[in-house]
Amino acid sequence: MAKVRINTGGKLVMVVLGLAILGVVIWQVIPKKGAEPSVEPEFDNKGIEAASADNDTPAPTKVPDFNGDKIEAAKPNIEKGGSSGSTPGINRPIRVGIVTWGGYAGGIMANNGFAASKDSTFWKEYGVEVELKVIDDYPASRAAFRKGGGDGGVDIVWGTVDSFALEYDSLKDLNPLAFMQYDWSRGGDAIAVTKEITAVSQLAGKRIAVAEGTPSHYFALYLLSQADLKTDQVSWAFTESAIEAAQLFKLGKVDAAVSWSPDVYMAAEGREGGHILASTKEASALIADIFMVRGDFAKQHPELLAKFTLGWLDGVEQVAKDPKPTIQLMANGFEGVDAVVAEAMLGDVKLPNYYENLAFFEVTGDQLRGYSDIFNEATKLWRSLGKISGRGDASSTFDTTFLKAIKPEAEVRFKKDDVVAAAEQEAPAPTKEFKFDFSPEEQKAAEKKEAILTKRMSVYFPSGAYELDENAKFILDEAASLAQTFGSLQMRVVGNTDDKGKRAANVTLSQKRAQSVVNYLVQKHGFPAEKFVVVGAGPDNPIADNKDEEGRKQNRRTDFDILRQ
Repeated sequence: MAKVRINTGGKLVMVVLGLAILGVVIWQVIPKKGAEPSVEPEFDNKGIEAASADNDTPAPTKVPDFNGDKIEAAKPNIEKGGSSGSTPGINRPIRVGIVTWGGYAGGIMANNGFAASKDSTFWKEYGVEVELKVIDDYPASRAAFRKGGGDGGVDIVWGTVDSFALEYDSLKDLNPLAFMQYDWSRGGDAIAVTKEITAVSQLAGKRIAVAEGTPSHYFALYLLSQADLKTDQVSWAFTESAIEAAQLFKLGKVDAAVSWSPDVYMAAEGREGGHILASTKEASALIADIFMVRGDFAKQHPELLAKFTLGWLDGVEQVAKDPKPTIQLMANGFEGVDAVVAEAMLGDVKLPNYYENLAFFEVTGDQLRGYSDIFNEATKLWRSLGKISGRGDASSTFDTTFLKAIKPEAEVRFKKDDVVAAAEQEAPAPTKEFKFDFSPEEQKAAEKKEAILTKRMSVYFPSGAYELDENAKFILDEAASLAQTFGSLQMRVVGNTDDKGKRAANVTLSQKRAQSVVNYLVQKHGFPAEKFVVVGAGPDNPIADNKDEEGRKQNRRTDFDILRQ
């Protein structure tokens, strides 16, 4: 058959039309809250039943299925239902690879545990069975993803945005797609250090234990990069696991270790003078956990992936209302975890709801720390180490089709509140998640408070002026990203000058310049003004010699200090 060449405009029309049809297909098959189908569920042209007559637990009649006309665009592979009466279309549970971690609370709640169950929200509300498979060994989890759910592996697997940037090329033949964020690490990852280390800059020349190529490694790389330290300015002790890294610190064999809860905290407590320098409780927008789906599963069963997404986010809503049942389910299902540990695990994460997922994947507006921002940032860091080559392209690694398709039903099922409304604005402001309520005395004391991390940036102003030009605003967006990463901590903005002119005039000018910077961050990015502390240091803190223009240029800078809690 002769090939027909389609021009660019034609391709665009076909893509838009295809997405529109897919959206209609998915919307048609998602059950409406409180609605019962007026007719029996329809099936494909062959009249395939969802469950055989000898099954004691029939598929829920409130969940409509598909007929041949409706599914023509999506082409799902509807197989004949067997005695299990399981998920229509695959006749088995959707299999999901997870690890022992609190971020899966939403899905565990929606599934009423880990095993596939018809006594679950997934089945009762959405007509799909889900099996959560705990695979703590990382290579084993990826091997299961390669096998696929139909061959005893998994259809969906856990990951973090930073680790996905590192491993994407190795999984590229599976066309993996990130489609949902299930948590932010909020204390689950941390760096333990010795007594004398109180700032990231003091890690220079120190020995750091970390499991190479993991989110812990990314955490360390991010901190170093923001403090303007190169990776060869520290000595790395790479370990097989994060637990081993924590043990090395506890035994006094390294100066610092990046690991996760509870091991990293126990290591810090178990060494005299040991303490936590920083954690994702403070770096609250750094480690984002996501689900990745095999491309073949997403293509063949888009309606199932949409139902899975909606069901999981339904579970997130349930956990938000009452976490106690989830804590018990986690204790029952995770090996070696009791209710006390399970509660602590849940306290180490934030479970994003539907609207926060829309914001994270930038469906509702540009984000300072959205999926693409973190993916591209991590790609740059991994590339600097030679771990990956090329620049990578975040846009080809995720798919928002399913989040968009379930929007009408999600808005009905999930009540909106003031926080949610913020995420729906054209330029949402998740920066306002954390409240800063300081007295004037506390705000004044923060001018001299110890900094965990200092980021130095050259923000140029015309001589004697303090208004920002467009180039300065562009540079400040990087500072805004840092402020968002450390969302729960204050940032001190320190203006500095060279020594030309009178000191008093320079101090006043530097303070006005620092205030201009803060005004921009507040007005453009929606930060609460109380997050910032303004200081004008004038010529008092030079980092170079003022005798020549090059040195003076370095001294005309703005310092951004992340302050200790």
